[in-house]
Amino acid sequence: MKKYIYGLFFALVSVAMFTACSEDEGSDIGSDSQAKATLYQYTATEPNDADTDTQIRIATNSATQSAYLLVEKTADYESRLTQLGEEGYKDYVVENGEKIEGAEGAANIDKTIKSLSGDNTIAVVAVGGGKSLATVQFTANSWTTVAEGTYNFSGAGAQLFGASKPATLQVNDANPKLFRFKNFWGTGKHMTFNLTDKKGTDQNGLTITQLVVPEQATPYTYPNYGTIYYADGLTRKSVNSPSFMYDDYYCMILMQWYVSASNLGQITDYDTFEPNE
Repeated sequence: MKKYIYGLFFALVSVAMFTACSEDEGSDIGSDSQAKATLYQYTATEPNDADTDTQIRIATNSATQSAYLLVEKTADYESRLTQLGEEGYKDYVVENGEKIEGAEGAANIDKTIKSLSGDNTIAVVAVGGGKSLATVQFTANSWTTVAEGTYNFSGAGAQLFGASKPATLQVNDANPKLFRFKNFWGTGKHMTFNLTDKKGTDQNGLTITQLVVPEQATPYTYPNYGTIYYADGLTRKSVNSPSFMYDDYYCMILMQWYVSASNLGQITDYDTFEPNE
């Protein structure tokens, strides 16, 4: 009886090992029978813009003879896939896509795909002993420029960063209350703020809308105290008055600059954004 149990156990182990080896086919270099590409997606790093750029790694196996990349709107991808079927779509990518340099055998190829808008599908077809398809999606966080102008610092801000600098004001295409000064601190480093539902008029009867600058970090440090941060004074609770924007995008911001230990001075005046005429 013990011999029978031992023999049965050995048989089960042998079957399990055979199954594992069969399932793992293609994981060892040189053992792959059909081409395959695996896609890894990363947040774009500087000097790229993470709102509109994405970075991918294309990992091909040893059976890969060539690979092709195609980027298209997700709606177009879904329509074409339905129309052509998966095999037909693979052929479409090979015929219309970009041949990926270095995608021969087991390899890792890094690509940066730039200046996207809306919803996108990135498709890669690996060729060799057949064709395989891999896809990832990327939704761009797109913005529209509404004004070019000058940002004027006051108080501590002027001491830290100078009197003024050129600025580009943009509104988010998906959220009309979300604004940013594009690349305010350098490529991919923006100053953002939100409009609220609170409206009023100034002493001249012009409409103003309250804005909020949430707490954000600059790329700069203050000696012995670390990173310099900023937020509007009302958010920071250092003043009782709001910041606001006019209908022509002129902004008046009670900006509080601070480090982790304390505020960097008191707010004495408004920072302003003056659109070019």
